[in-house]
Amino acid sequence: GSAWLTRWENRLESHVSAAAFLDAAVRALPAETDEQNLQRVLAYTTRVFWRHLSPDDRMRRAPALESVLRTGLDRARTASTKAAWFSAFRDVVMTQAGVQWLETVWRRDEKIPGLTLAETDEIAMALELAVREVPTWREILATQHERIQNPDRKARFAFVMPALSADPAVREEAFSRFQQVENRRRETWVLESMAYLNHPLRAAHAVTFVRPSLELLRDIQRTGDIFFPGRWVDAALSGHRSPEAAAIVRDFLSRELQYPQRLRWMVLTAADELFRLGGSR
Repeated sequence: GSAWLTRWENRLESHVSAAAFLDAAVRALPAETDEQNLQRVLAYTTRVFWRHLSPDDRMRRAPALESVLRTGLDRARTASTKAAWFSAFRDVVMTQAGVQWLETVWRRDEKIPGLTLAETDEIAMALELAVREVPTWREILATQHERIQNPDRKARFAFVMPALSADPAVREEAFSRFQQVENRRRETWVLESMAYLNHPLRAAHAVTFVRPSLELLRDIQRTGDIFFPGRWVDAALSGHRSPEAAAIVRDFLSRELQYPQRLRWMVLTAADELFRLGGSR
């Protein structure tokens, strides 16, 4: 565990390349027997895959990574380790074959031996399939909404659905509603919507949300829970790695000379990885 933490810190400092880190994870995962270490390495793997690799590199590496994750899922001996392997696969799957298999699991046409999927698991699969814009994404979202039995989860899913649309205009409207404080009352719902609006697969379009998200931060601090501003800016920057996004954040801070120090620290903390990946100076 200490070795992986050290390796991760070296990755953040660019002493280890993203490719080398991912290669090490792919080699180590099949042999890892400690569940906490397994979950740690899977989390690092997911983060490197989405935030540290370019879109082209993701597609090149996806087949090998998915194969390792599917093999780990098949060989896992406990439900908790199977859940960890499956969650990682669900979060990074990119190949056509992998996405199709995930959809068959979501449709309940295929079972995963030794793993019982709860309502929350099916919701997560539906969201991940939709953000990948599978041909049936509209039907998947509508069907999943009908499936949900828990009233709170059903309302949350309906709230988040516009952020999953393949139509950029719908996503822009979904973001615009957050300018009204009454639409930010359910903060966890808002944060989930923001995470999908700014998903790495949507980053090219979502870069238009970066500055407006920062401009809303003062009002969010004034009207929201004490932890909401930090989580808001984390979600707003979570899927970005481009120099353009990094430049927008730097320009915003350079123009806001009277910006509250606490909020400036929040932005700098949330943007740390973006600055490292998108070009620092």
